[in-house]
Amino acid sequence: MGVLFKNADITIYNRYYDNSLGLDMYQRTVIEGVNWQNKRTGTVSDKGLLLADSTLVFVDKLDNYISPKKFAKLDPLEREKYFTFAAGDKIVKGEVEFEITGTKPYRIADLENEFDDVVNIKSVNPLSGHFEVECV
Repeated sequence: MGVLFKNADITIYNRYYDNSLGLDMYQRTVIEGVNWQNKRTGTVSDKGLLLADSTLVFVDKLDNYISPKKFAKLDPLEREKYFTFAAGDKIVKGEVEFEITGTKPYRIADLENEFDDVVNIKSVNPLSGHFEVECV
């Protein structure tokens, strides 16, 4: 079964290593029709109340998804056809035209400063018809 309550689109930035440049680069992919849920949990300890924010993103399984290890091995032309969910990749709520080039004003820090809902993928749980992506 796929995602039932679609309330957002997302833009994912998959990190990969560019051998010709000798740098980490980011590929941008827009995914429409996901379920975005913000979550706040609290824990009481001897130091007081500790709050933690997290985000769950539910994404239908799509034909252009590929595992992180396979994504890392793709050549540049093939990579453009796919996306993945890997720990440390960035997700932005909404469709974003921002391209990360690594130079100011198009760096990861600039992305985080420019947009409100920018999260890092922490873990991915593949289910029968969709993925549950936990982010912080």
